[in-house]
Amino acid sequence: MDLKKILNRIKPDKEEQRNMLKLVRVVLHKINIKDAVVSLGGSGAKDTWIKGSHDIDIYVRFNYNKFKDNHQEISSLLGKALRKKFNEIMKLHGSRDYYQIKYKNFTIEVIPILDIHDPEQAKNITDISKLHVDYVLKHSRFSNDVRLAKAFSKANNIYGAESYISGFSGYLLELLVIHYKGFMNLIRNAAKWKDQTIIGNKEDVKDLNESKL
Repeated sequence: MDLKKILNRIKPDKEEQRNMLKLVRVVLHKINIKDAVVSLGGSGAKDTWIKGSHDIDIYVRFNYNKFKDNHQEISSLLGKALRKKFNEIMKLHGSRDYYQIKYKNFTIEVIPILDIHDPEQAKNITDISKLHVDYVLKHSRFSNDVRLAKAFSKANNIYGAESYISGFSGYLLELLVIHYKGFMNLIRNAAKWKDQTIIGNKEDVKDLNESKL
């Protein structure tokens, strides 16, 4: 298997990267909210996205000290700001409501989070999203290995954590590639997994419920 040839097919070329980042800059400029910082998130920020992907995540990080005690309000504040600038907006329900907008053939998810620097500060699971980005960027040497893992999962219909797929989310694949230090190391080790294989601190398992296991 020639992984270099596969990578050439799935890695965005420089023109595609420039076009995506140019569009992101326009969208970021449109979202202007007091006491909030707007930034690219997800695989776009981590440089782990696959060629042809038209999904973009944007994080709107609200000031922690101002909103920590009324953090549920940040979703409605974001919605009001988006409606002033965009025509096609859909509100999506999650642990904290977020928004989806269509802009020039791209699907953009805009996610309100608190601007935290420690996971213990999180008031909602989505608040740690920026910390996810920071962690993956510390291991940016594996970005192409992550792309290979995503392509492999897509080809085998195991990409996505939705219940009807029961597969691997993009972030989980990033963690696995980083943990095993590369795509091929991940594949070799995955071949040895038992019905239940626990990776990481075994003590943390005590805090997980049955569905997480």
